Amino acid sequence: MAGVPILTPRLVLRAMTGADVPRFHALVTKAEVARMLFLFHPGWTLEEARAFLADWAWSGGLRFRLSIEEAGEWRGWIGVSDDPEPEIFYALTAEAAGRGLAREAVAAFTRFLFDRFDVPALRAGVFFDNPASKKLLRACGFEEIGVEDHPSRGRDAPAPAHIFRLARPA
Repeated sequence: MAGVPILTPRLVLRAMTGADVPRFHALVTKAEVARMLFLFHPGWTLEEARAFLADWAWSGGLRFRLSIEEAGEWRGWIGVSDDPEPEIFYALTAEAAGRGLAREAVAAFTRFLFDRFDVPALRAGVFFDNPASKKLLRACGFEEIGVEDHPSRGRDAPAPAHIFRLARPA
Protein backbone atom coordinates (compact mmCIF):
# COMPACT_ATOMS: atom_id res chain seq x y z
CA MET A 1 0.00 0.00 0.00
CA ALA A 2 1.59 3.24 -1.08
CA GLY A 3 -0.77 5.65 0.63
CA VAL A 4 -4.31 6.51 1.46
CA PRO A 5 -7.05 5.69 0.92
CA ILE A 6 -6.86 2.35 2.69
CA LEU A 7 -9.56 -0.01 1.46
CA THR A 8 -11.16 -2.95 3.30
CA PRO A 9 -14.14 -5.08 2.28
CA ARG A 10 -16.56 -2.58 3.91
CA LEU A 11 -14.53 0.54 4.64
CA VAL A 12 -12.55 3.37 3.12
CA LEU A 13 -9.99 5.03 5.39
CA ARG A 14 -9.24 8.33 3.68
CA ALA A 15 -7.62 11.69 4.32
CA MET A 16 -9.89 14.04 6.24
CA THR A 17 -11.34 17.07 4.52
CA GLY A 18 -12.95 20.27 5.75
CA ALA A 19 -16.34 18.58 5.40
CA ASP A 20 -15.28 16.10 8.11
CA VAL A 21 -14.60 18.77 10.74
CA PRO A 22 -18.21 19.11 12.01
CA ARG A 23 -18.66 15.31 12.14
CA PHE A 24 -15.33 14.82 13.93
CA HIS A 25 -16.16 17.62 16.37
CA ALA A 26 -19.64 16.27 17.09
CA LEU A 27 -18.25 12.81 17.85
CA VAL A 28 -15.27 13.70 20.05
CA THR A 29 -17.20 16.27 22.12
CA LYS A 30 -19.91 13.79 23.18
CA ALA A 31 -19.27 13.27 26.89
CA GLU A 32 -19.36 9.46 26.59
CA VAL A 33 -16.79 9.56 23.75
CA ALA A 34 -14.54 12.37 25.05
CA ARG A 35 -13.98 10.51 28.33
CA MET A 36 -12.54 7.55 26.41
CA LEU A 37 -10.05 9.77 24.55
CA PHE A 38 -7.14 11.79 25.89
CA LEU A 39 -7.36 15.14 24.09
CA PHE A 40 -10.99 16.12 23.70
CA HIS A 41 -13.73 17.45 25.96
CA PRO A 42 -17.37 18.52 25.55
CA GLY A 43 -16.44 22.23 25.59
CA TRP A 44 -13.99 21.93 22.68
CA THR A 45 -14.97 24.36 19.92
CA LEU A 46 -15.49 23.76 16.22
CA GLU A 47 -12.67 26.21 15.50
CA GLU A 48 -10.32 24.21 17.74
CA ALA A 49 -11.34 21.04 15.88
CA ARG A 50 -10.66 22.67 12.52
CA ALA A 51 -7.16 23.79 13.60
CA PHE A 52 -6.45 20.40 15.19
CA LEU A 53 -7.38 18.46 12.05
CA ALA A 54 -5.37 20.81 9.85
CA ASP A 55 -2.36 20.13 12.10
CA TRP A 56 -2.98 16.35 11.96
CA ALA A 57 -3.70 16.14 8.20
CA TRP A 58 -2.33 13.25 6.13
CA SER A 59 0.93 14.37 4.47
CA GLY A 60 2.68 11.06 3.90
CA GLY A 61 4.41 10.74 7.27
CA LEU A 62 3.43 9.64 10.74
CA ARG A 63 1.13 11.82 12.90
CA PHE A 64 -2.18 11.95 11.09
CA ARG A 65 -5.89 11.18 11.34
CA LEU A 66 -8.06 9.53 8.69
CA SER A 67 -11.82 9.39 8.25
CA ILE A 68 -13.53 6.01 8.26
CA GLU A 69 -16.37 5.63 5.75
CA GLU A 70 -18.78 2.79 5.09
CA ALA A 71 -20.81 2.94 1.85
CA GLY A 72 -20.11 6.68 1.62
CA GLU A 73 -21.26 7.37 5.20
CA TRP A 74 -18.85 8.85 7.74
CA ARG A 75 -18.45 6.36 10.60
CA GLY A 76 -15.56 7.81 12.59
CA TRP A 77 -11.81 8.31 12.48
CA ILE A 78 -8.50 6.61 13.17
CA GLY A 79 -5.08 8.12 13.72
CA VAL A 80 -1.48 7.63 14.74
CA SER A 81 1.18 9.64 16.58
CA ASP A 82 4.80 10.07 15.54
CA ASP A 83 6.34 8.63 18.72
CA PRO A 84 9.24 6.11 18.42
CA GLU A 85 6.57 3.44 19.01
CA PRO A 86 3.58 5.29 17.54
CA GLU A 87 0.27 5.25 19.37
CA ILE A 88 -2.95 4.58 17.49
CA PHE A 89 -6.32 6.00 18.47
CA TYR A 90 -9.81 5.82 17.03
CA ALA A 91 -13.48 6.54 17.63
CA LEU A 92 -16.58 5.40 15.81
CA THR A 93 -20.12 6.73 15.82
CA ALA A 94 -22.85 4.94 17.77
CA GLU A 95 -24.34 3.77 14.43
CA ALA A 96 -21.09 1.93 13.66
CA ALA A 97 -20.78 0.20 17.03
CA GLY A 98 -21.09 -3.53 17.46
CA ARG A 99 -20.71 -4.46 13.78
CA GLY A 100 -16.98 -5.24 13.61
CA LEU A 101 -16.14 -2.02 11.77
CA ALA A 102 -13.62 -0.86 14.37
CA ARG A 103 -11.82 -4.20 14.23
CA GLU A 104 -11.75 -4.05 10.42
CA ALA A 105 -10.41 -0.48 10.50
CA VAL A 106 -7.75 -1.15 13.16
CA ALA A 107 -6.53 -4.32 11.43
CA ALA A 108 -6.19 -2.56 8.05
CA PHE A 109 -4.65 0.54 9.62
CA THR A 110 -1.99 -1.40 11.54
CA ARG A 111 -1.06 -3.38 8.39
CA PHE A 112 -0.75 -0.08 6.50
CA LEU A 113 1.45 1.45 9.20
CA PHE A 114 3.83 -1.52 9.30
CA ASP A 115 3.95 -1.69 5.48
CA ARG A 116 4.67 2.01 5.05
CA PHE A 117 6.72 3.02 8.09
CA ASP A 118 9.78 1.51 9.75
CA VAL A 119 8.41 1.33 13.28
CA PRO A 120 9.24 -1.47 15.73
CA ALA A 121 5.78 -1.58 17.28
CA LEU A 122 2.49 0.26 17.75
CA ARG A 123 0.87 1.17 21.06
CA ALA A 124 -2.60 2.01 22.30
CA GLY A 125 -4.02 3.09 25.64
CA VAL A 126 -7.49 2.06 26.80
CA PHE A 127 -9.21 3.24 29.96
CA PHE A 128 -10.38 0.49 32.32
CA ASP A 129 -14.02 1.46 31.71
CA ASN A 130 -13.73 0.79 27.97
CA PRO A 131 -13.88 -3.02 27.71
CA ALA A 132 -14.96 -2.93 24.04
CA SER A 133 -11.67 -1.29 22.96
CA LYS A 134 -9.68 -3.64 25.17
CA LYS A 135 -11.36 -6.63 23.47
CA LEU A 136 -10.85 -5.09 20.01
CA LEU A 137 -7.13 -4.51 20.51
CA ARG A 138 -6.61 -8.06 21.75
CA ALA A 139 -8.53 -9.37 18.71
CA CYS A 140 -6.13 -7.38 16.48
CA GLY A 141 -3.07 -8.96 18.10
CA PHE A 142 -2.14 -6.26 20.62
CA GLU A 143 -0.76 -7.49 23.95
CA GLU A 144 -1.26 -5.73 27.25
CA ILE A 145 2.09 -4.57 28.62
CA GLY A 146 1.07 -2.53 31.64
CA VAL A 147 -1.23 -0.10 33.36
CA GLU A 148 -0.76 3.66 33.69
CA ASP A 149 -2.87 6.51 34.97
CA HIS A 150 -3.76 8.68 32.01
CA PRO A 151 -5.28 12.13 31.88
CA SER A 152 -8.24 12.79 29.65
CA ARG A 153 -9.65 16.24 28.99
CA GLY A 154 -13.05 14.51 29.07
CA ARG A 155 -12.57 13.36 32.70
CA ASP A 156 -12.21 15.18 36.00
CA ALA A 157 -9.00 13.35 36.94
CA PRO A 158 -6.48 10.88 35.51
CA ALA A 159 -7.80 7.33 35.32
CA PRO A 160 -6.16 3.91 34.98
CA ALA A 161 -5.58 2.72 31.44
CA HIS A 162 -4.39 -0.56 29.97
CA ILE A 163 -1.34 -0.05 27.72
CA PHE A 164 -1.20 -2.31 24.68
CA ARG A 165 1.61 -3.01 22.21
CA LEU A 166 1.65 -4.69 18.80
CA ALA A 167 5.14 -5.68 17.63
CA ARG A 168 6.08 -5.44 13.98
CA PRO A 169 5.19 -8.74 12.29
CA ALA A 170 8.20 -10.95 11.51
